[in-house]
Amino acid sequence: MEGGKPIFHRMYVCFAALKKGFIQGCRPVVGLDGCHIKGPHPGQLLCAIGIDANNGMYPIAYAIVEIENRCTWTWFLEILVNDLRIDNGLSWVFMSDKHKGLLRAVEDLVPSVEHKHCVCVRHLYNNFKKGHNGMALKQILWEAARATTIPGFKAHMLGWKLKMEVQ
Repeated sequence: MEGGKPIFHRMYVCFAALKKGFIQGCRPVVGLDGCHIKGPHPGQLLCAIGIDANNGMYPIAYAIVEIENRCTWTWFLEILVNDLRIDNGLSWVFMSDKHKGLLRAVEDLVPSVEHKHCVCVRHLYNNFKKGHNGMALKQILWEAARATTIPGFKAHMLGWKLKMEVQ
């Protein structure tokens, strides 16, 4: 309550069927991300995504919070770690980019989890396109990012190298 008026604070959602499916059939890998909610009710959407047996994305949980910071990530992760029954993080991997407060929240709550940092391909492309105009880089970069094997990735990167030599 704020001045006698109810104010929305936070909301966590983890459907029982998704939680059970993740625990029973997915890899111990959790992707963590956040994004802005725009419009008349702004805030942040925090989410946890798993990887299923077919290398597909598997939704685990999400939360709507007032702002993205260490406090809100800690709140989200405390509930998530409890839901997924992560007693010790030795067999778990968390993947994220370097969101505000997320690094410290993971260190505080599950210090033994392996925490890997990813870079969004779109952001990577935006950094590269300043020096390389045209769609060639974008196409090759996305093909390399989607490669599911090391030989496939190397083939796409070789294509990029050859294309650069021609220019």
